[in-house]
Amino acid sequence: MMLIELDLTISQILEMYPETREVFITNGFPQFADKEIQRDLGTVLKLKTALKSKNLNVDAFIKLLEGKIHEVRQYSKLSSSVVTKGKCLDLLALLPCPLKVPLQGELQLVLNQMRLEKSLDLHYTIDTSANKYIHYEEYIPYFEDPDEVPDIILTTGYEFLHEKFVERFVKNGIFLQATGQQVNSRFTSAQLLDPQGHFFVLAVNALVMVVEKKRLGSLPVPRTWSDLLNPVFENQVVMRGHGDIFCDALQLYYYKDYGNDGITGLARAVRYGLHPAQMVKELNGSRNGLPPIYIMPRFFAETLNGHKNIEIIWPSDGALVYPVSLLVKASKAVELKKLVDYLTGAQAARVFDEAFFPSSHLQGGRSLAESASFKWVGWNYIRSCGIERLQQELNDRFLDAWRGGSSACS
Repeated sequence: MMLIELDLTISQILEMYPETREVFITNGFPQFADKEIQRDLGTVLKLKTALKSKNLNVDAFIKLLEGKIHEVRQYSKLSSSVVTKGKCLDLLALLPCPLKVPLQGELQLVLNQMRLEKSLDLHYTIDTSANKYIHYEEYIPYFEDPDEVPDIILTTGYEFLHEKFVERFVKNGIFLQATGQQVNSRFTSAQLLDPQGHFFVLAVNALVMVVEKKRLGSLPVPRTWSDLLNPVFENQVVMRGHGDIFCDALQLYYYKDYGNDGITGLARAVRYGLHPAQMVKELNGSRNGLPPIYIMPRFFAETLNGHKNIEIIWPSDGALVYPVSLLVKASKAVELKKLVDYLTGAQAARVFDEAFFPSSHLQGGRSLAESASFKWVGWNYIRSCGIERLQQELNDRFLDAWRGGSSACS
């Protein structure tokens, strides 16, 4: 009888056979050297899913695992009482750090209340969407069973709109219909409500421009996103980027509105990429020769509010936004109602707004200027463009143009 079953999660295997950690670490899964990552990602991830994601031979890997077990202890049968130790995530929240920090404390209070009131021992992970060790999106295409998917998913990314996930789980009615959600007029005007009713939209991450007017010199202040396509802004812009990966949301907007010319124009304007926190540091500094225009989330821009020579530009055609969205399994809607009510209610809306992520709640977004609008690519576009493929293609085209290549307009 096999010791290791493909339907076991990584955490189940490591709990039963701690000696197998070395096999995972040295054969494609170094992240499981960290026990915190084992607790978070390992509890979601079944062995079969992990192996598919790395294109590893199933039989060979299981032989490695069982060989290690034999090396350390005598062969023993898998105890059925041990198999139930692992548990699927009840809540997976992947959020930008400025939102994760304030929301995490309040979420933990709600979850603790649910544990005390209803004896619900909920397993949850509240993580940053930019975690450099845990890349949940790598495993999403390989999920096959509903029990591999967390009961509640809170995210700012497009990963859960990838084709395989949508076909297997979203279209099959696994998740609660988000019908009847009441939102404020900005969200209605920007058509941010999911027309298919699968995703609740709780807030948005809004990208704005920050201009250092002294560095800008005689150049005009950009007031719309299209202004940055003017050749006078060549090498005058900093956007979010690290290594060979640049902001996908920004690339997507320019491609949707202006096609390949938008991508090449954006690449011409961008001198380099930085994390938003590094942008703030540069704007606070006095080093010569730095670019004058930075594109960053509103949270970081607001830390510069009132600084000399700094102007925060909320473009007249709208801040570029992408939603903080929520998926809830229909089968868990009653059991987890208190948590869903919190996330869609006024209390969480206050947290979103105070973190400068404008809330969709009817009472949300009141700190914004009346003229402040949102620019959103749209649910229909995201669903029809092949987002998983397009994100990679646009980044490749952007890099080619940014480095001076010629294939960006092919």
